[in-house]
Amino acid sequence: MLAFACAALAAGCLPLQTHDAHGSSPVELRAVPTGAARICVLRPDSTAASVTMEIRDNGRFVGATRGATYFCYLATPGEHQITSEDDDTGPLLLTVRAGASYWLYEEVFAILGDLHAHLDWVDETTANEMLESCEARGVVALPDRQDEIGALPLVTTRRDDTR
Repeated sequence: MLAFACAALAAGCLPLQTHDAHGSSPVELRAVPTGAARICVLRPDSTAASVTMEIRDNGRFVGATRGATYFCYLATPGEHQITSEDDDTGPLLLTVRAGASYWLYEEVFAILGDLHAHLDWVDETTANEMLESCEARGVVALPDRQDEIGALPLVTTRRDDTR
């Protein structure tokens, strides 16, 4: 199912949810659930708009951007390693605190004809400005579910996964 969702997203077959930057806040941007943190990946630029960039947290696919999109997911407190398959700087390490929100800017650019992604943390003010440029909410794949607004994947820490 995950492979299908990724392929469909890459092919442009899955819909994008419109983000109303000036209206009410999308449900995934509202209060963070107890015992978790929210991580949002923002790709406000339309560079290589037809190219899908996958994001993984502790090796688990959590979502993808395509063009000027964003998505969010939840993470348990502890150590997280966040990667993009085309990231030229390697994985980002994050110690997640419950109740916090983290904003990850994904810059996509071409070097000698090859596309690369660069991941960098931004503050909430910068993230809100970037959200204004995002045209849509990217689709998030969840096991055994259709993409649902507000249904966010929860990624555990590596230590939690070994129990």
